[in-house]
Amino acid sequence: MNIHFDVAIVGGGLVGLATACALSQCDLNIAIIDTKIHQNADLLVDEIGIRASAINGSTQHYFSQIGIWDDLCASQRVQAFTEIGVWEKNGQAQLSAHAQDYGYQNLGYIIENHVISHYLYQYALTCSNITIFSSEAINSVFNDDYACLTLADNTHLQAKLVIGADGAHSWIRQQENIAIFERNYLHHALITTVTTEYPHQFCAKQIFYPNGIIAFLPLWQTNKSCLVWSTKPDEAANLASISEIEFANELFALTGDKVGRCQLVNPRMVFPLKARFAKRFVKHRLVLIGDAAHTIHPLAGQGVNLGFQDSALLVATIKELVSSNKDIGLPINLKTYQFTRRKETLVMLAAMRTIQDMFNGDHLVKKMLRTIGMNAIDHCSPVKKQLIKYAMHI
Repeated sequence: MNIHFDVAIVGGGLVGLATACALSQCDLNIAIIDTKIHQNADLLVDEIGIRASAINGSTQHYFSQIGIWDDLCASQRVQAFTEIGVWEKNGQAQLSAHAQDYGYQNLGYIIENHVISHYLYQYALTCSNITIFSSEAINSVFNDDYACLTLADNTHLQAKLVIGADGAHSWIRQQENIAIFERNYLHHALITTVTTEYPHQFCAKQIFYPNGIIAFLPLWQTNKSCLVWSTKPDEAANLASISEIEFANELFALTGDKVGRCQLVNPRMVFPLKARFAKRFVKHRLVLIGDAAHTIHPLAGQGVNLGFQDSALLVATIKELVSSNKDIGLPINLKTYQFTRRKETLVMLAAMRTIQDMFNGDHLVKKMLRTIGMNAIDHCSPVKKQLIKYAMHI
């Protein structure tokens, strides 16, 4: 027996859950398929999550539209940051920006991923038109009029549209043979949480050095930050394996003048970094969003925001199609969505590649160029304001 839905979302992570919650406000029946989704049921009050995201103004507005922003703020786990600071270790290049200089209350928010997931999950549970399946999808068939998904427990789902939100190694993308373009950044990211000697003072910090980039994202406790250390694979492996004292010493040698001495709060996790770009985001009765469609370097903190922008535009597109009584699963009706999201993602991928290439290594000419370039931007308020507006997506 087939269970019929309008939309089936494969993947119940941040972007998949947000999409389901936003779509629930339409007259649509929605399925979410994810084996780990129920892990979001509990929010451990005394534990800080290892992974956090920098949320820009566009994503904050999307959370408000969905209806979870007030709950997130009430949790007291949302940290607004009012300043960014970028420096080159042993160099003259630097860049800083203060929200008040441009008439903004803040430049964004740092929120632990599991906190966002928890409140999205709780919202989804209140929606009578969202059904959650915690069994794995094992087969897909796309026909003219509907898509059929078979789950491991032999449940059969039919939907007018399948949304692939199942991450960088997307099962549904591979199942449907959608090719991806990949570029290895030749970096791995080490992620953890640290207590810093100096209070973060609501400043997001990035320090570039010849082998990589170190970012401190300020959390809701004044001396706690999410640490994202992007570096060469062998160095990342070494940093993950050495003792906590040795790790703290290595970190202090590169960042001590900015944050003081650090202590580890959470275990260290390491992830390889690759740029990915799906050859197509839209296929008959299938749309890829978030990391299933694209991944970028975390150095500007824009990866998750790109995913939420996918989600927001797709939801708006589906709402418009429903109100016009058009088929939500036909590629021709999703053509504008695909064009817009591919264009914006390509711009961001190109920007990340340029920045990483410019800061990779200690070549004298590169060092001179980045010093001149960053300092010129730092002293040119109109240019800096435009960059900030672009990053905030407002």
